[in-house]
Amino acid sequence: MADEQVMQEILKQHGFEHLFHKFKHQKISPDILCQLSSYEMEELGVQNRSDMMNLRIDCSKYGTSKPIKVLGNGGLKEFNIPKSILENLLDIGFKISEISKLLSVSERTVYRRMTVYDLSKTSFSAIEDDVLDTNLIKVISDFPRCGESFLRIMLKRNGISIPRWRLRDSIKRVDENGSQERRRGRLHRRIYNVEGPNYLWHIDTNHKLVRWKFIIVGGIDGYSRLIMFLKCCDNNQAKTILECFRSGISRYGTPKRVRSDKGLENILVADFMLGLNGEGSMITGPSTHNQRIERLWRDVYEGVLCYFYHLFYYMEDTGVLDPLNELHLLVLHYIFMDDINRKIEIWVDAWSCHRLRTTRSSPLALWVAGQLQNPVGPVSEIDIQNYGVEGFDNSTLEQDGNSRPVFCPISVTLWQRYRDSLRNSVPIPNTTKNHGIDDFIKCVNIISQSQ
Repeated sequence: MADEQVMQEILKQHGFEHLFHKFKHQKISPDILCQLSSYEMEELGVQNRSDMMNLRIDCSKYGTSKPIKVLGNGGLKEFNIPKSILENLLDIGFKISEISKLLSVSERTVYRRMTVYDLSKTSFSAIEDDVLDTNLIKVISDFPRCGESFLRIMLKRNGISIPRWRLRDSIKRVDENGSQERRRGRLHRRIYNVEGPNYLWHIDTNHKLVRWKFIIVGGIDGYSRLIMFLKCCDNNQAKTILECFRSGISRYGTPKRVRSDKGLENILVADFMLGLNGEGSMITGPSTHNQRIERLWRDVYEGVLCYFYHLFYYMEDTGVLDPLNELHLLVLHYIFMDDINRKIEIWVDAWSCHRLRTTRSSPLALWVAGQLQNPVGPVSEIDIQNYGVEGFDNSTLEQDGNSRPVFCPISVTLWQRYRDSLRNSVPIPNTTKNHGIDDFIKCVNIISQSQ
């Protein structure tokens, strides 16, 4: 009964409550769902691959059973590893050595089962160079500063799976200069140690686009570097930060501890954690102690925000946009807010699957493996202030306090006054045509005429 209630709640969170009767009839629990193949999930009514992955992520924190030995065809006992489990782990991106450790079997056993089930670690698309180049150009135009691993994952999202050498050849043909520039921008990572997933989240806000009242709210799991939540908002008020934080909890579960700076925008998250997990569950300190998410902000800027940063400055330089005019900012948010969040979602999916150089595994694989091998346990006695801190303690170089201002959203009265006019003239903003500038000018003119 408990499994049914959990399964019903997970399906409801993802908008699949109408499928619960199918899951109940087939006796699908969270543990079993982690073992289902893509075909089996399609039969249950989940058609989108992204939805399949999200359901697997949610269910993985309830664990999955290790294989048991059963009698084989020859009379000898052998490990019972269903095909669906292998397909699921290969689909997430685990290496053979990682799968063998997760299932507590030898790599040879994994390879034998893959041969029996006719599974392959790599299955590449048959695609001509010119078609590949066209698709790559489109991805690079949306994410101009993303590296080779991200580009490969984003192509895979579009149904194009290619070996690395083909991707590198294509990059040389269409974006050689950009490739060299991205390579020069790499950073070396520092040593970091946290017990497992959901032991510590790092949360923060990014203000690269604050000139135009766009604020990015984010949280990252310290152990796996899987992004718990990432969203572009028009303010950094405490209630907005808490809403974003709770969206991460609804998907990945509640963290044992959270680390943040001492900004006032984090006060409701602190109240939430202290009320739930007690003293020590909210750790505050300078940004030098929050390097996990500070490092993430660089990647978010390179991957998504830099495009809009340069676009908005270009609009200012050409006299199209006045950042001091609240009506201009209202239109800017109407045209670009959804597009920023759409690209953030795509980038987050790619980040989850890209292989980290230090761990030689992806954030998603680390998170799933950690949930199976080292789930969150009872609170232990640790050095709270230094928990989840990377590298040299540089706190003396930074002044503590809450000097960062809290930004309020654009006037609700203005939005209500011009909402219908904007939606009637530009119901769906087109940010691909002239980068959205034409729609911005059109909306500004409509508002100016209606004043």
